[in-house]
Amino acid sequence: MMRFISLDHSPFAARVKTQILHKQLPIEIIAPAHGLRTPEFLAAFPLGKIPLLELNNGDYLPESTAIMEYLEDIYPQTSCRPEDPIDKAKMRVSMAYGDTHLMPAIMPYFRSLLMPEYEFDKTEQFELLSQTLGKFERWLVINNCNDRGFYKANIDLGDMALFPIMWFVKTIIPMFHTQNVFADVPAIQQWQIWIDENAAVLSVTQSMDTAFHAFLKSRQVTKK
Repeated sequence: MMRFISLDHSPFAARVKTQILHKQLPIEIIAPAHGLRTPEFLAAFPLGKIPLLELNNGDYLPESTAIMEYLEDIYPQTSCRPEDPIDKAKMRVSMAYGDTHLMPAIMPYFRSLLMPEYEFDKTEQFELLSQTLGKFERWLVINNCNDRGFYKANIDLGDMALFPIMWFVKTIIPMFHTQNVFADVPAIQQWQIWIDENAAVLSVTQSMDTAFHAFLKSRQVTKK
């Protein structure tokens, strides 16, 4: 049996865990045997990152999106990847948006939680984050909205990859700002309501919430 090496508060592990639960795959989900960034961890896993998929032959596959695509290839049932080429490409746009647009926009907030001495212009960063969400709002309006608003039939890898990062936006930003960063993106709000109805998403969200708040408590992090 393959094993998925995961940490519950990792947004990158969360996306793969969602896929595993949604497809009900025969994969054991475990925590790493060594602490992150320790010599033992780096010796075992040269890229030094979570998550990892331990294959049946003992090799390890890193990088969440590579793992997700691999799992779709070997477990095509309950497909989370569209057949139509343009729909598949749009799915990958959502995956890339989370990693190359949204995650960089919230990284200063993460750094501030990890390093209290870290300073950044919160007003400027909030504006950048708002603009970044606005980009995806326009993407959803063009590709997944009709007269009634957001519509999508089935969850795909793009949704699974993006939702944990959006969850961290919802969770972390109120610790720094009183403004609602989602106030002007109604399609994203509708997308969030839609994806939260998925049982796997709900389960992973609960695990993330518990793990992240335990992490904050361990570091005695309070709202700014």
